[in-house]
Amino acid sequence: MQKDSYTVALVEDEAVLRQEMAFQLGHMGFSVETFEAAPALYRHLATRPRAIVVLDIGLPGEDGLSVCRYLRAHDAQIGIVFLTARGLRDDRLQGLAEGADAYLVKPVDMDELALVLRRLGARFAALKAAAPVPAAASGGWSTDELSGHLIAPNGARLRLSVNEGQVLRQLMDKTGAVCRPIDLALAMGLHPDELDRHRLEVIISRLRSKVVRECGLHLPLRAVRNQGYLLDTGAGGA
Repeated sequence: MQKDSYTVALVEDEAVLRQEMAFQLGHMGFSVETFEAAPALYRHLATRPRAIVVLDIGLPGEDGLSVCRYLRAHDAQIGIVFLTARGLRDDRLQGLAEGADAYLVKPVDMDELALVLRRLGARFAALKAAAPVPAAASGGWSTDELSGHLIAPNGARLRLSVNEGQVLRQLMDKTGAVCRPIDLALAMGLHPDELDRHRLEVIISRLRSKVVRECGLHLPLRAVRNQGYLLDTGAGGA
């Protein structure tokens, strides 16, 4: 593992434990930054987004579950590990349901934590090695898998939500062809029975509005009556 390939962001309000864990992880070769609460973590991630967050639940102010929801909604690839004293089954299931990649209970085995961190770090390496979507394949529109951004033909960048990214990547994979609502639902990880057309319409409507507002261009995405949605890069507009 390259020490500077990503940051382990340790969020723990108990100072002694925070310092001890940071020391041990640093000794194991990790690049560690420590935070007492959510606001400092968010400031760090604004400039260093490639991070694995080790997160306590019982934090002052915004609790760890809320932090997890926020991080996962804004970055599908970020690593999130809960490290908490809450060891009940329901607590663990809730933590994983909120989007955590792993849920460990204090006192933690540091070797186990290190294994989890290295597994998540390998995800960054795999994404970096993956070939990006060629801009020509989608009329100059592309997505940055590492940062979760849409890149417009004029170079403007827009941070996508998890669902927006899933839908848009599916449309880009089939540029010029109609994607059925069921295809887009599957791309979001939904079971066919969970398809909610209104929810899909809301996601697409918000995406179009955000692109115009943040990028100054119209995303060439249009609805095809009774069929689905089409990313039509030859149409020149939405």
